[in-house]
Amino acid sequence: MVALRDEGGFTCSKHEITNKEVSAIMKKSFLYLLLPVLSFCLFCCTSENTEKHKTLAGIDSYNLTLDEFQYQLAAEMGLDKDFKLTKEAKKEFLEGLIRKELLIQEAKRLKLDRKESFVRTIERYWEFTLIRDLMEMKGREISRKILISQEEIDACYENIKKSEDRFPPLSELQEKITEDLKEKKKTGMLKEWVNDLRKKANIRINEELLYKD
Repeated sequence: MVALRDEGGFTCSKHEITNKEVSAIMKKSFLYLLLPVLSFCLFCCTSENTEKHKTLAGIDSYNLTLDEFQYQLAAEMGLDKDFKLTKEAKKEFLEGLIRKELLIQEAKRLKLDRKESFVRTIERYWEFTLIRDLMEMKGREISRKILISQEEIDACYENIKKSEDRFPPLSELQEKITEDLKEKKKTGMLKEWVNDLRKKANIRINEELLYKD
C-alpha cells in the first residue's frame, strides 16, 4: 500500500521513494516513450529526403532525380493551367524531359555550347532574368509603401468623367482607379530609383570614341 508522508515523499511497503526520485523516474519513462516516436519521425524525414534524391531516370551520364522531376513538373503546371496531373501526363512529361536531355547532350557533343553566339544568348537571358527579378522585388517593396488618398481618387474620377457623357458611379470604379493610381505611382518611383542609382554610380564615357566614324 502506498501512503503520502509529511516530509514530501512516498512510502511503498519497506522502500521509501522521494518526490525527486518519482520525478526522475517519470522523466526517464517519458524519454523511453518519446524516443521511438522521434526515431520514427527521423526515419520518415530521412526516407522522404532519400526518396527525393533517388534517380528517377538515367539518360546516359545524366541522372534525373525525383526531386528535379517534381520541381519541373510543378513549374509546368504553374504555366499551363489546363495541365491535368494523371499517370499518362506524368509519363509524357518525363518522356519530354528525356528527349530534351538527349538533344542537350548531342549539342554538347558537337560543342555548340562553346560557340560565341550561344554564350552571348545565355548572357542576355541571364541579364534579362536578373533585372526582371530585381525590378519585381523593388516593385513589391515600393508597393507596400504607396498610399492613395480619397482626394486623388475623386480627382481622377472627375477627370475621366469629363470625357464621357454616360459614366458609371464612383463606387463601381473606386477599386480600379485605386489600382491604376498605385501602378502609376510605382512606375514613377521605380524610374526615380533607377535614376538615383545612376547618379550615385561612377560612370565614365569616352565620347570621342562614341562618335567616331
